[in-house]
Amino acid sequence: QEGLTTSFDPQWDPSEQWDLNLNSVFSHLDVFLPNESELMKLTGHENLDMAISALKGSKTTVVIKMGNKGSISLHEDKLLHIPPFLNKEVVDAIGAGDSFNAGFVAQFLRQASLDRCQEFGNLIGAISTTAPGGTGAFKDPENIMGIAKEKFGYDANKSTD
Repeated sequence: QEGLTTSFDPQWDPSEQWDLNLNSVFSHLDVFLPNESELMKLTGHENLDMAISALKGSKTTVVIKMGNKGSISLHEDKLLHIPPFLNKEVVDAIGAGDSFNAGFVAQFLRQASLDRCQEFGNLIGAISTTAPGGTGAFKDPENIMGIAKEKFGYDANKSTD
């Protein structure tokens, strides 16, 4: 109602109850950011395709983090798979999903295309794995794009947007 953007990453349910009513939450969300395991648990499906199908018809953009398989989004019943940026020398994967979220949402707020949002989320998630502690790779904000170019061959001028 206030024109704000809302996003939600459900995180893992330590009690393994998975009793979140997605329909009631979706009415308040612009972007839903589960990983593939969380999505399957929340929808009650053991197959990712079935879990995604259960969300068709939603107005909420769903972005599924899949680690070294990249990410998939569901928007207006269209699926989009964006491949990963693979780090062959992972230091620490803790925080990669949260870093993906930050990269995706940063581009989403800039009104970038969905493929650009996903690509940047994948990139920032991958950069996170280059240093320990979940945020170690981001200590020097000026060097983030340097890491992107050096480790992943990323050129912001040649991205999908």
